[in-house]
Amino acid sequence: MSAATELAWGRVAQWLEVLAPSSWAAIRPPATAAGIREAQERMGVSFPDDLVTLLRLHDGAENTEAATFLPSARLLPLHEMASIHLSTCDLLDSADLLGTWWHPQWIPFAANHDGWSRWFLDARPGPGFGAVGSFFMESGGDCGRWPSLAVFLEEMADAVEDVRPLGNHLPRVDDEALSWD
Repeated sequence: MSAATELAWGRVAQWLEVLAPSSWAAIRPPATAAGIREAQERMGVSFPDDLVTLLRLHDGAENTEAATFLPSARLLPLHEMASIHLSTCDLLDSADLLGTWWHPQWIPFAANHDGWSRWFLDARPGPGFGAVGSFFMESGGDCGRWPSLAVFLEEMADAVEDVRPLGNHLPRVDDEALSWD
């Protein structure tokens, strides 16, 4: 397990439980080791340790408005990660799109309501392995927004605890749920 991810997520989870209980209630139970292995095999990628750690704590969040507690996204359960990943890979009909629009070794871990805007982890070997990127259907992927999921979660914890921006998003609580402007 990644201790940094576990610590950062613990801060986020504690904040949600106390100050955004509707968001906290949307979080799913842990994924199983077998489920994690199956998703990796289905997607043909090895998950970074940070993602495995997060999944062992919670298998994403339910598909509710209160679950959109990441900036413009909710944590995806394993089955949705795989489904979104595979359907996006099916759209790669040109080598020109590989690694600029989408890459088969990008793992979506959070997405908006339709899955076409999302956060992903780069699972390509090399110095960017495990980095957080963003994807928009219209423009494609933007790698390396954060160097790791642990750093992303640490900065998210700082943002919600201190009510300050995370990237271009400012946290707020509406109806006991975390959302972002």
